[in-house]
Amino acid sequence: MVGDSPRNPDDDADDLSALDFYQPVAADDESDLTALDAFVAYVPADDGAESFVTVPTEDPEAEAEPLFTVTNPPGTVTVSTYLDGRVQHIDLSPRVTHMSEKELAEEIVVIAGLATQDAKSAQYEFMLDGLRDHGHDDPATRDFLQRDLDLPTPEEARARRAEVFATRYAGSHE
Repeated sequence: MVGDSPRNPDDDADDLSALDFYQPVAADDESDLTALDAFVAYVPADDGAESFVTVPTEDPEAEAEPLFTVTNPPGTVTVSTYLDGRVQHIDLSPRVTHMSEKELAEEIVVIAGLATQDAKSAQYEFMLDGLRDHGHDDPATRDFLQRDLDLPTPEEARARRAEVFATRYAGSHE
């Protein structure tokens, strides 16, 4: 391109220096925080099957971010997701040692999918409430949320979980 000069390898710029928010961490950082401190915020659910918990934040003035937690009926796998569906935490009981790696992986994927469904159904409710506040509560609005944004209703998420639990764990005696 005109006016572009070749990059000088001796200058201090690197590919990430163009990003304003990039701050390299110094090796002699005196911070008491470690990468594992992020896991301290996990709050396990007490009821097992499904629950909604919040993660406390560092800032007491800030609102806690909601989590959506699903535990499989045998109680071996619990997955918590953020509102956007990303997995926040996976908790495994000691009984998973009796499962093969393939069985465990499949179980985590299934339960994570159900927790993500719960989170997406909460998005549906949140967005529908917001649209109602602006005078949009009609079939077209609901269709937009479901078809265009791929958000299930809370009823659909509950029905999906019931279906998975009934078919997947029908013969389970744990």
